[in-house]
Amino acid sequence: MQTRNPQTLAADPTYVLPTRPPTPPRLVEVAPPLPDVAADFGRACRRGGEVAKALGARFVAASENLRVFTTELRSRLEELDGAVAEATRAQIKGALRGAFDVLDWCDVAQGDLLAQSQRAAVGAEPIHVLAMCEELAAQEHRADRPVHVAGVAGAVWWGAAEGLATALRGALRLASERALGQGARSIEVRETAQAVFVEFRANGDTGPVAPESVDAFRRAVAALGAAVLPTALGVGAPALVVALPKAPADIAD
Repeated sequence: MQTRNPQTLAADPTYVLPTRPPTPPRLVEVAPPLPDVAADFGRACRRGGEVAKALGARFVAASENLRVFTTELRSRLEELDGAVAEATRAQIKGALRGAFDVLDWCDVAQGDLLAQSQRAAVGAEPIHVLAMCEELAAQEHRADRPVHVAGVAGAVWWGAAEGLATALRGALRLASERALGQGARSIEVRETAQAVFVEFRANGDTGPVAPESVDAFRRAVAALGAAVLPTALGVGAPALVVALPKAPADIAD
């Protein structure tokens, strides 16, 4: 299996919610808000037992793949060993090609396991982005300013949960501040082969944003190696997209 480098996510590092667009923002229809969670959203995301469980499940799956492939390789080699005395050269070469095909799959499985182990060794974890956004929505929900969440449930991004929580919370609050803290807000998660995209929108009249809010948000996004993009509403809406690039090992042809 071949891998390819992720495409560079084009983004203007100076972009953060400039002027108001000619069209109003569109809200997505989503599930009702979740129950309250712990006050510190970032700390709540660092549940050691859940992280260990998620990593363990991935390592078990990768190890099971290796076991299946090595069992198949052993079986083919045994068949070849038993047929060497009577097999023709073409038959032997065909059997060898089949064995090498299985060995190639062993290499892929071993590479996946190694890549995931290396990420875990430096403190990264597989984060279900939609679940984190739902938790953020529950924390930021207000009766007069609800937060709706929709998107791809299976979108996983490897990185630091606390850092991602800080960036996502900053994005939501920045969009809210741009909309003068009024009306409903929405979060939508999308995924492509190269990245996970998290779109934030706020419904309300637009106004100025405090420079310190912008600076703090930019630092949080930069720390993740992520990018900030405008939404389909244009560069003036109280809305923005956080683009989380995937690692090269996650991008398959």
